[in-house]
Amino acid sequence: MNLRDIPIGKRLLLSNFVMIAIPVAFTLVVSIAIFLGLHFGNINRAAAISFLWPESNGPTLSVQFELSRLCVRADWYTGGMGRLMQTSDHLEDQGLTVAISQKGQILYATEHTDPWATIGEAYRRSPGSGAALNWSDEGIAFHYTSPETGVAVAVIGPVQLRKHGGIWDLSSKNIVKVAFVVLAILAVLVTIAVGLFLARLLARQIVRPVEEMRNIAEDISRGNLDHPVVAEGNDEISQTCRAFETMRRELKASREMRDAYDKNRKELIAGISHDLATPLTRIEGYASGLKDGIADTAEKRRHYLAMILDTSRMMTRLVRTLFLFSKFDLGQVEFCWENVDLCGYLEDYTSEQAEHFRRQGLDISYTASVDTAVVSMDRTHFQRVVENIIGNSVKYKDGDEGHLTISLDAAGDDAVRLTFADDGRGVGEDDLPKLFDSFYRTDKARSNVAKGSGLGLAVAKQIIDEMKGKIWAEQTQPKGLTICIELPIRKEGTDDEIHIDH
Repeated sequence: MNLRDIPIGKRLLLSNFVMIAIPVAFTLVVSIAIFLGLHFGNINRAAAISFLWPESNGPTLSVQFELSRLCVRADWYTGGMGRLMQTSDHLEDQGLTVAISQKGQILYATEHTDPWATIGEAYRRSPGSGAALNWSDEGIAFHYTSPETGVAVAVIGPVQLRKHGGIWDLSSKNIVKVAFVVLAILAVLVTIAVGLFLARLLARQIVRPVEEMRNIAEDISRGNLDHPVVAEGNDEISQTCRAFETMRRELKASREMRDAYDKNRKELIAGISHDLATPLTRIEGYASGLKDGIADTAEKRRHYLAMILDTSRMMTRLVRTLFLFSKFDLGQVEFCWENVDLCGYLEDYTSEQAEHFRRQGLDISYTASVDTAVVSMDRTHFQRVVENIIGNSVKYKDGDEGHLTISLDAAGDDAVRLTFADDGRGVGEDDLPKLFDSFYRTDKARSNVAKGSGLGLAVAKQIIDEMKGKIWAEQTQPKGLTICIELPIRKEGTDDEIHIDH
């Protein structure tokens, strides 16, 4: 389990618990060590009291400390005499004589002394194995042999003990003392280290994400929505970061949508202005010709009036299409849904309208690889889609006669694909995705307004989207344009069942 998955309240509680538990645990360990040392060590009560409350005057305490340190350094001996000689120097400053040997070989001895005599005197005055000390009015006699390294130390001298005592085994005393000092120091160091680690860990996991959210909030207030919020773990701050990131993405998407709407609105206004200005200018020109007497014959006057009427009708169609597109955009168009067999619908439509489009120079053929394909449609709106697509093929045919092939095929088990492939002039590869934008025409100058407003395919896309379908454009090989429509199919009388007869 990741630490970032633990709630912040539990993490703070755990941190405080660890900060308290560590010193308590070390205190418990030290207490147990002292108890065991006093209970099992060869130390009488008077010696224990002397150890815990040593005299503060005279060299007694200093000598005891140096003897203990000499034993420890004998246990740690690895071949270097630096530490042993340092401790020996301190004992010699107190007037004591020191001899150190290992396996019968003298490692160190006080100058101008016989090391073997020193060793013999220490063992004579304080007999015993391991570590032994005899401190009386005659002075001190001490010897110790390390069980780890085999290093033997012997110390004799005239330093007197203020309180008389006999032979004293220092092994238990040293264990207790070293254990107490080491454990106490470790307790302090570990407590400080754990405290610093926990403080830095919590600061990194709590303070840093909060600062990052603050910086991102400042960026958002300045309009910069491109700085993502990174969330790690599953704690409260991580959940807040994820919610903040969701808000940032939604704000960015809303701004992008708003910018797209603003751009579309500007293009819409520009397209309307241009497409209305051209026919209005034409009407104005013909009307001025009639008024000024340019049309000086009955034939010219009839021609001028016919052009005015045609242009007015074209403007009426443009306004109606624009009104319909606006209603689609606002979601105010009503659909009368019914389940219709698309195969029968297209077959009836092409047979009825083939002669009409043939007179306009477009030959239409229909093929189907499925027997039935029931789709949910509004007949009126879907007919507008078909007429817009066929109308474009009529307008942009290459030559006096064009050909359009309408095909209906299965698209998987739950959809049907309807294609309109003509052999007209077609469009470039870069223009294909833009054909369904409002007021888009491949004629960049929009010089031939009579060929359409650029809203036909945009309206078709709105209708197909309402039918839960997809519409796109492809290039016909070797030339021409293909409009593809994919619609979900269903069984008649149900909303969820799907059926295709091949």
